[in-house]
Amino acid sequence: MPLLNFTVEETNLIAIYKEGTAAATLARIAARIHDMDADMYSIAMSASMKLSTLTEPEFSALSFAPADEGEGGAYE
Repeated sequence: MPLLNFTVEETNLIAIYKEGTAAATLARIAARIHDMDADMYSIAMSASMKLSTLTEPEFSALSFAPADEGEGGAYE
């Protein structure tokens, strides 16, 4: 498995758009990329490039859980 270092921002973005396969996840990100501001666009492009290098078994083996925002956070 390639060693990919997804940033917290990339992991959160992937968690939002995650589907059962890498291809489906990439398609969901691509479908919404035109609605993203410049910062989110940059994160989405970086995450997409990394995702596109994964095989489906590699993708399935990874966990993309959103980062905990702490007390009162959105993911608590």
